[in-house]
Amino acid sequence: MVRTFILLPLVLLLSQKPVEKPKVHADFQFGSYPSSRSAEELLKDDLARQILVAFHEGWSLDKIAKTLKLQISEVSTMTDKLEDAALVNREDEYDIRPAMPVIRERDYDRVKDNLRKHTQEFTKLILANWKDIETMATSLEGAKSTPKDRLMYETVVSGILLGGMMDAFLDDKTLLPGIRRRVKTDRYYAWLVESNPAAAGKLRREVRESAGYRVVTIGNVLPDEKLNPDDLRGKATVIDDPDAQRYRTFISLLSRDKLLPYFKTRRDELLKTGALISAGKYSAFAEFFAWYYVSIANAVTDALVADHRIAPPDKLYTYAVKVPQ
Repeated sequence: MVRTFILLPLVLLLSQKPVEKPKVHADFQFGSYPSSRSAEELLKDDLARQILVAFHEGWSLDKIAKTLKLQISEVSTMTDKLEDAALVNREDEYDIRPAMPVIRERDYDRVKDNLRKHTQEFTKLILANWKDIETMATSLEGAKSTPKDRLMYETVVSGILLGGMMDAFLDDKTLLPGIRRRVKTDRYYAWLVESNPAAAGKLRREVRESAGYRVVTIGNVLPDEKLNPDDLRGKATVIDDPDAQRYRTFISLLSRDKLLPYFKTRRDELLKTGALISAGKYSAFAEFFAWYYVSIANAVTDALVADHRIAPPDKLYTYAVKVPQ
């Protein structure tokens, strides 16, 4: 009897099914490339995310208001904000879809094995070129005072994974034909991922020009202050000509000639992977691939950190590269 008494709670626990989440809820994380401050701010609102998920499920404004126990005016107002930010596509009042893929847990489960495989293979490709990358980076005069593991983080994560590779994709147009324009000059790919912050992407990269330099921040947050090259000299990496030209050329050629072919030769495989997600019914493959590649870039970064090849910032790193005149 004692033995049965002890085992019964365990049997009951194992027999319980996981609690099924409602079709529409707020536990979704937003990601984008490039990072968009305005979109991140808007999508901090639980209702904004819920409405996007509801549109993903094909719900009408009336059904959203009724199910979430809201006034129709509340739903309409938030929908208008999302439409003004070009985060929804509206054919008419009965046909509104997110202007981004919504990746549900079941979608992620369908693609996670391929994502893991592609991440492992691409990590090996990066490591096969590591010596050349390291030789180039450590030869830069403006990086002599930068710790090597920080310099390699800036060069590999920001310069190559989220810089040169994205440029190569956009120039090639095979997988990413062009970044969607949202509002005015704001262009970015965007996505929502259910209950998985890591899969939405932890890395934040921001680029702006100052005094003839491209000032870049890379890390897990966006900067609160705008530093210029003079603020950085002696404290961080500042790459002047002719090193800046050599740096840009190296990253461009490496990305285009040695790294991009990995994805181009797997285009059919990637298309089949993209077809596994339910958002494919309203979202273009390029929107899926932007999320998929950024997920790979984040995972490669984690692997390189775990291997002690690069050192992540507590919050972010800032560096500057002279722009062509």
